[in-house]
Amino acid sequence: MSDTNAVKWLHAQNVDFNVLEYEFTEVGADRAAAAVDRPLEMVCKTLVIKATGNAYWLAIIPGDQRLDPRRMAAAINAKHADTAEPAEAEKVTGYKVGGISPFAGRRKLPVVIEESLLALDKIIVNGGRRGVLVEMSTETLMRLLEAQPADLCRV
Repeated sequence: MSDTNAVKWLHAQNVDFNVLEYEFTEVGADRAAAAVDRPLEMVCKTLVIKATGNAYWLAIIPGDQRLDPRRMAAAINAKHADTAEPAEAEKVTGYKVGGISPFAGRRKLPVVIEESLLALDKIIVNGGRRGVLVEMSTETLMRLLEAQPADLCRV
């Protein structure tokens, strides 16, 4: 089993979750979903968002959807919000793009989650390294991250 900072942190929280490992070849929720044989809408992207005033947030969205920057900005009450550049996202979180986990990052960032994900019993997010995913109940993820639901994706 993988021993990333995110996985260690989750063990310390004493919550139920499953680690799903696969051979990473390329960044993409579609590739990860296929590799672990799960539906794409269940395999989430964890995006680092840079907002007005150099504020950083995490957005968790379904793998089959795209973030709408205007909706993200509205959700966090900012004039502007968009995905951070890859190098910046890695510096802020301490994780490599393709393995950015919402858990146990370098900084604790506020989290906004696409509200449609709340309809799923379980979701999957990155586990802190490329090729490592964690699957858990949506309710547990929401509680651990104190995530705020919002309409973040393009229709």
